[in-house]
Amino acid sequence: MNEHVDTADKGPNKQMVELLQGAWRARAIHVAAELGLPDLLEQGERTVAELAELTGTHARTLGRLLRALSAFGVFQRHADGHTYSQSPLSAVLVTEPGNAESTDARFMAANWHWAAWGDLLHSVRTGESSFEVANGGVSFWELTKNDPDAKERFNAAMNAVSREESTGVARTYDFSGARTVVDVAGGLGSLLAAILTEHPQVSGTILERPEIVPLAQARLEAAGVAGRYEVVAGDFFEQVPAGADLYTIKRALHDWDDDTIVRILQQIKEAMRPDSVLLIIEGVVDEESDQEALFRGLLLTVLVGGQDRPESDYRALAERAGLRVVRTVPVSDDLRILETRRD
Repeated sequence: MNEHVDTADKGPNKQMVELLQGAWRARAIHVAAELGLPDLLEQGERTVAELAELTGTHARTLGRLLRALSAFGVFQRHADGHTYSQSPLSAVLVTEPGNAESTDARFMAANWHWAAWGDLLHSVRTGESSFEVANGGVSFWELTKNDPDAKERFNAAMNAVSREESTGVARTYDFSGARTVVDVAGGLGSLLAAILTEHPQVSGTILERPEIVPLAQARLEAAGVAGRYEVVAGDFFEQVPAGADLYTIKRALHDWDDDTIVRILQQIKEAMRPDSVLLIIEGVVDEESDQEALFRGLLLTVLVGGQDRPESDYRALAERAGLRVVRTVPVSDDLRILETRRD
């Protein structure tokens, strides 16, 4: 008994009610993901009572949650009213193999994430992150460094998205002229792993925070590129490994304000040889940007006070840092590679 209803012909009042309830719908999905309901139903249909016992929840309330979710296609409700099975939407949330959406759901389910969006008004009024205000003065970076659960949720979400994007970058851009690559703020190593896998002539280095180094090493080791990489603990505000043919920085600049971005780019420039290339790899917003890209930009503001920018802004910031954008290479709808060189 699928209770999903087509809303295409509903008037503005009903549409607005559904938009206003959007936060409730999202939170219900978060809870379902947190309880592992998609994974349990991947094994076959189950009754509410069975699911309640397996998840340690209140059966009647769990049943109401499942019925509400099935009303818009998340899970399939059977004719007896007490049995549920997987739907195409809930299947996306299965953790293994992990889709980006399943790791996103767990990231968004965290109370600290939910609380930050609850203080969106603070960000709109001030232009600052609402995260610290909503979380007792603790910044997003402090939390994801020091809290093991927050670190795991954030890294899993970023890694799931980055793997697909990184493969796209490695296959789209021509790395044939490079022998050495430094990935600045290289995260868990997805981009460098993809570059080394696609281009066997390349050896590479990742610069990352000390607490991320072992995670990046594990990712590169699993990629089967032993002997061709190094992971360096450091801070891109202080020093970047010098003398590489090519430098990359992917989805890191958008976390910062304009002046800080210029500082970061200047630091990379100091490490570059006169003939080195820097690839600025960022999501861009323009008049064609869809709501997913626009809300992702708001997420940056809420969490860290950052923002996605038009390509023209990145060009201007590169020029301020003494870099010249040679060309732009599109990777996906919003992801761009800005190939830059020293002036």
